[in-house]
Amino acid sequence: MIIVGDQMMLLGARIAEIEALYACALEETDPRAERRLLAELAEAGVRLAKETGAAVPRPREGGRPRLRRRIVRTQRTADWIIARTTRRTG
Repeated sequence: MIIVGDQMMLLGARIAEIEALYACALEETDPRAERRLLAELAEAGVRLAKETGAAVPRPREGGRPRLRRRIVRTQRTADWIIARTTRRTG
């Protein structure tokens, strides 16, 4: 899949949405609001996956531990992205 023009802008917007939701979830102190933000983050991830043509996993019963692993992986990836971008600009 070759990404050009408007597709690149759309992907950039999806990534920015994910970054913003992740930052809000990190700063949220209310557990309910944090869960809502994490759910929105998951939905944004699905939208990004659909845009890139990646396979979207189907939810399974008893998937809580798997969900936690994915959240941890997403947090690590976001931390890695933030660390890389701050090194370049600083």
